[in-house]
Amino acid sequence: MRFLLVLAFATVALAGTVLPNQGSFIRPMSNKVDEYVTDLMENDGEVEYVVDHEDGTAEVAPQFILSWQIRRFIRKLQKQMPCGWPQYGIPPLAPLKVREAEFTLKKGILETFDKVFKFRVDGLDNFKIKQFKLNMFTSKIKFDFLFKNIAASASKYETDTILDAMRQLGLSVQYEGDGTLGFGLKNLRVAGTLKYKMPILWGSIKITSLKTQITLESCESEIGGFMGDGSINRMINRQIENFVEKGINNNQDEISDFIEDNLVPKVNKLLKGNDFWTLIDLIFSSSEGESEDDPITTNCVPPADPWA
Repeated sequence: MRFLLVLAFATVALAGTVLPNQGSFIRPMSNKVDEYVTDLMENDGEVEYVVDHEDGTAEVAPQFILSWQIRRFIRKLQKQMPCGWPQYGIPPLAPLKVREAEFTLKKGILETFDKVFKFRVDGLDNFKIKQFKLNMFTSKIKFDFLFKNIAASASKYETDTILDAMRQLGLSVQYEGDGTLGFGLKNLRVAGTLKYKMPILWGSIKITSLKTQITLESCESEIGGFMGDGSINRMINRQIENFVEKGINNNQDEISDFIEDNLVPKVNKLLKGNDFWTLIDLIFSSSEGESEDDPITTNCVPPADPWA
């Protein structure tokens, strides 16, 4: 299998350096490789593996040996999220549950300290692959994922928030509250470009750059107990919604830098020691004995609810 793959990739590399001869390219070794090489040459090396349409249909092109395997591999990762990957220290993500957490935020006039109990996030596995492209010549992956609805909730929260818009005058307003927390994001879109280094013969796979663009259509905040449960609470919830929407949509560069600085080193640490063939074996073994149209199944059995 590896010999055939090396031969296929060598043919692709050779075809990229061959000039047209009387209106045609050098004859390929097989129809599949011919189709793959032709597509690479016509599209500057870009292979579009997955495009999902609004009507629910999907297309995969070209029909190269890896195209449908990669698509199924992503879908299987999606179905594995309820179990997580405990061998890598990744807990179940669908839903994500945290018994207790604390966080602080200082942004402009807002300074807040919050504590949540039985925090839960739903919808991380309910995403749509709008686009997923691999360019083998430039070692780039272009991606575009749409999360229709992500919902966060907590049985109880405590907050100490200071809005210090008049610091120079020595005036500040402090809000304190506790109650239940409900929060939702609608149509969160995560797109971007990932650059990688993946030596075929030796060396570890490594991400060299990750630039993202995250946009949000709207959010819904239903936090109870913030300065009571009356009109002030409702006003603050609307302010939070506006703050989150503008915070995401108007700070693209800052968010992209934060993701790259924090995520890439962790992923590269996991990838260290894994070469090109490790990834190929992983993709092929995930669909061994399966066809493109078979139902996608996994061995994931979600763990018992820790809060039941």
